[in-house]
Amino acid sequence: LFMSDPHLGHENICNFRTQFNSSKEHDECLRDNYHSVVRPKDTVWFNGDVAFTKEALYRIKELKGTKILILGNHDTEWKKRGYTLKDLMETFNDIQGFVKWHEFWLSHCPIAEVELRGKINIHGHIHSHIIDDPRYVNICMEHINYTPITLEEIRAIVASRNITND
Repeated sequence: LFMSDPHLGHENICNFRTQFNSSKEHDECLRDNYHSVVRPKDTVWFNGDVAFTKEALYRIKELKGTKILILGNHDTEWKKRGYTLKDLMETFNDIQGFVKWHEFWLSHCPIAEVELRGKINIHGHIHSHIIDDPRYVNICMEHINYTPITLEEIRAIVASRNITND
């Protein structure tokens, strides 16, 4: 499964995700949605910007599944967020910067079009924006109903688009 930009513990998240009344309500919704689809043996790719506080980071530890982090721009601000790289390493089973995986590039920020090389880019970072190119799949929480999306769902999205290889 895949998800990006949960922004757990982000006190100002309601300024951007206005359907939530508080960061607590936001975080509880994401947690409940996560547990509605993730089983203990699943692998979940977090494509960045996961937690804005140490407490929120530790709540990720309690989530089911094998958790892999693709570092996002906010994830590298651990000192500002009150946690350490060691805390990230204790929370996630693996941490990556950028991954070539099956027919995909997994990244936090969308990669340059010239670097796609026949692959699809599963990314986050740009929240409500969509790149007008069928080779990009934005998995920010806003686009996946605040629920991790399965590989099958991503492949169905890709299959529904007219994509020609480079």
